[in-house]
Order: sequence, then structure tokens, then C-alpha cells
Amino acid sequence: MKILQAELPDKLYEQIKLLIDAGWFQDEKSVITEALRRFLETHKPELMEKFVKKDVEWGLHGKD
Repeated sequence: MKILQAELPDKLYEQIKLLIDAGWFQDEKSVITEALRRFLETHKPELMEKFVKKDVEWGLHGKD
């Protein structure tokens, strides 16, 4: 397992603390791990390429 260190804006950290205090997560690590997992699931290279191609097609032809 790798250890990462990050600086977060105060407001973002406050939101993390609210989730923990509400019982949604045990600690900061679990919030950040879940957030990164979800981000990476929705930003896989093949998905990003598909979305870019769709945007280019729409930009060239204006079709939805």
C-alpha cells in the first residue's frame, strides 16, 4: 500500500469532517479512498476517449 500526503482547501476538509461526523465514513482516509475510486471508475481512458469523440462529433455536426 502506498502512502500519499495532500493539502486540501479548508472548505473541502470541512465537508470531509461533516461526512465522518454524520457516520458515513470512519475517517479521512476512507473518504478520500472512496472519492478517488469513484473518480477513477468514471475517468477511465477509454471512457474519456469516447466522450471526447462524441463532443468533437457534436461540435462538427451539431447532432445530439
